Amino acid sequence: MSEPSSQDRIQALVRDLQPVRPIPPLRAAIAAVAGTGLVVIAAGWLLGSHLPRAWTDSAWSDPRFLLILVGLALVACGAISAALASAVPGRERAVQAGFRIGGLGLAFTIGSGLWGVARSTVAFGPGDLSAYSACLASSLVLGLASCLVACKFVARAAMHRPHASAALASAGGVALGAIAVHASCSAGDALHQLVAHASAPLVAAAVLTPLVSLVLIYAARRAARDAVRGRS
Repeated sequence: MSEPSSQDRIQALVRDLQPVRPIPPLRAAIAAVAGTGLVVIAAGWLLGSHLPRAWTDSAWSDPRFLLILVGLALVACGAISAALASAVPGRERAVQAGFRIGGLGLAFTIGSGLWGVARSTVAFGPGDLSAYSACLASSLVLGLASCLVACKFVARAAMHRPHASAALASAGGVALGAIAVHASCSAGDALHQLVAHASAPLVAAAVLTPLVSLVLIYAARRAARDAVRGRS
């Protein structure tokens, strides 16, 4: 039997390729994910939920409060960017940049929270745990839609690390929700802001990653089947 020609080998490789539908340009995908989060937050405002503190509130002049707010915004931007770029071949630099931005944001949020705890008298009462849980749950709910939109884009592209992409999408989406929670929560003690606000992206990555990974894998397989049907 004769050896297959180079052309035959190329055709065989092409047949074995997994069909992939490209996602929109990275900036457009990021805007879509962030826009989804903002729409959810705005809808909550219209319903009277998580309205920001009054501009005359002293928190807006508190550097610790503002650093957590800026840090959460950086985490959202960096993690969402890294999650989307991780599914696009050749965008390794964008992934690294997203990691750096998200890491800087975490340093701001966690560092500012620890700074506040170190400067204040920490007291933990029976009602504090329920308050922590309420703020964390609100961040998860507000950020879930953004997380799912990011997952849709990632699953349609060349996803090869579903667990990492799921962790990044979860952290980024919930960071968006935590921005609204932090800006509206009336609790001013440092421990609450550290545990229930600043740590929300880390909690999301730990809690949601297994479930979101399954969603990503299922969506990727379904997208591949749809692409095969479209080519046949």
